Amino acid sequence: MAAITATNSTTISAQVLLNRARLDQAQRAADQAENNARQLRTAADQAEREVQQSHDNVRKIAAANRQSETTYSSPAEPSTAETPVKLQNFIENMYLATSAQRATTGNILKLDPNAAPVVNAQGQSTGRILNLRT
Repeated sequence: MAAITATNSTTISAQVLLNRARLDQAQRAADQAENNARQLRTAADQAEREVQQSHDNVRKIAAANRQSETTYSSPAEPSTAETPVKLQNFIENMYLATSAQRATTGNILKLDPNAAPVVNAQGQSTGRILNLRT
């Protein structure tokens, strides 16, 4: 009687074990890469939301700024140019030259040399001759 022996072994070869280990390692690396990609997508989405909020904030501030601006510009600083002073001196001289005639006609405009210059709505100095009723 002859003995029958198995020619196939039920033991797994070292090559198969090595291939399985490589496959498992590759699967873990793929899972980790997918998790990293998910985290990066989440961070990118958050950054995009922050950018959108910042843009919305800029639009709101710009709209509020446009609404608060007035139709007319703010008054300019009083002019310190030579022309207004020369013009004021000319008007004063004309006033002084004609004051005797105006006194006889009943015009009661008076010159107050100590009065501060009057500033109009545009911030320009308009002079020191005032209409004073006494």
